[in-house]
Amino acid sequence: MSKPRYRWWGFVRRMIRDYPGLKEAVDDLHSQNVTASMTGMPRGGGAGRTVETIALRQLPEDDQKAYDAVTRAVEITRLRPDGEERIALIRYTYWCRTEHPLKHAALYAHVSERTAKRWHGDFVRLVGKCYGFDVVGTPEPNKSARVVESES
Repeated sequence: MSKPRYRWWGFVRRMIRDYPGLKEAVDDLHSQNVTASMTGMPRGGGAGRTVETIALRQLPEDDQKAYDAVTRAVEITRLRPDGEERIALIRYTYWCRTEHPLKHAALYAHVSERTAKRWHGDFVRLVGKCYGFDVVGTPEPNKSARVVESES
């Protein structure tokens, strides 16, 4: 039996690829400008309640949902016994300055190409599930955490 093809696969891969930019945007939204205002006007001419303004800034809804899905998938993946190796593979594949094909990323992560393909597929399906897509054959998000707890 062949594996199912998902229409959303490319969309989820684009979300994963865009994650570092979204993470930087979230960090920038919640940072405070520490440069003094030199306008000469009383109260500096800027917003009077800067802390409240920072707290209210947010990403557009679609970008926030994508950021939350990838962040949740990264957290879940890190809980697995081989989580750091899986994240390294995803980092080499999507988040390095020079994105590597999966075959080369497998070499950097010190795993076989077949294992890299499996881990990559697992991660993309997990992000899709965290985003809200109907995913067949994906373990429940907390299943890996329960496995780690039961072994100790």
